Amino acid sequence: MSDKKSISIKKMGESFSEKAKSGLDAAKSGAAKAKSAVSASAESFVNTIDQTGDGKLGLEDIAEIKRQSREKQRQAKLRRDLNALNPIFIQNLSDDDFFLPKMIQLADIDKKHASSSICQGSIGHETLVKDLRIVTVYTDQLSIWDLDFYPGENQGFYYVDPVDPKRYISVENFFDYLRQARISELQMIAQDLGATSFKVTIREQKKTKSSKSRSLNLSGVISGVDLKAKGENQIERTALSDGEIAAQISFEGHAPVQPTLRYYKNEPQIKALIEMRMDNTYNAIKEQHLTLKCAHSSGITEKTAASLSGAMKSFSVNASFALNAQNEINQVFEYDIIF
Repeated sequence: MSDKKSISIKKMGESFSEKAKSGLDAAKSGAAKAKSAVSASAESFVNTIDQTGDGKLGLEDIAEIKRQSREKQRQAKLRRDLNALNPIFIQNLSDDDFFLPKMIQLADIDKKHASSSICQGSIGHETLVKDLRIVTVYTDQLSIWDLDFYPGENQGFYYVDPVDPKRYISVENFFDYLRQARISELQMIAQDLGATSFKVTIREQKKTKSSKSRSLNLSGVISGVDLKAKGENQIERTALSDGEIAAQISFEGHAPVQPTLRYYKNEPQIKALIEMRMDNTYNAIKEQHLTLKCAHSSGITEKTAASLSGAMKSFSVNASFALNAQNEINQVFEYDIIF
């Protein structure tokens, strides 16, 4: 019996010895791997900081590391400046994705752009105010842009002529200019069509709300209860102001010729008038009364007017342009023509 115990204890000892040896081998292997990793990391670190390639860390290496760090910082600043200053260069004008917005500014280059290395050689810059993009054109670079400015090339803000993308009109003159240009075109249409007289009246659409009472007889809806109710409907009406006669002329009249349209080339009522007058073969037209919404020929929408209002405030510009843009939406030209 004692011999069996001796054999069992001996086997246990051998088993423990094998496990211990295995653990020791694993520990040695782990240590070797760790040493190898540390060595590789150290070698990588040395290679990183060893800028001269001599396998040593010296003053030249440190100087080169500092130079690279400064260069990275400089590049980062240039990227920030590029995003913030948005300079425009002459080569940008031929880019497929570059286009001029409806509003531009004529101005000398400001100190912020002039002092930035990223803007050297620029001919203007872009600014985004709320959802309105504005391009500033530098006054000493006007010849590059190939644009026409009315009434002249003075510093300030300009808005694009709705029929000529290369012509920009000062915001101070925009609506007066547009008013006269469209009235002149309506006069030209009357002359070409051989009218004997025409008149243009400017009116403003005004919306009013009124309430209309109504009674509801609900008797018998609920058994034994007599119910009556009153309510009101809000009715919105559009009325025209008394108006102002902007033009009124008489002619001798003649056979019609085809007019050339600019501001009214997309106006269905004008196109229909011309077609009826040019076709004199049956039941010739004698007179016509048209109501033309001004916003259709000026390119001004409610969204545009709201954007302009926000932009003008941000640039501390006279808010009359934004106000006139809103008024333009409510104005109409009443066009009376007699043949």
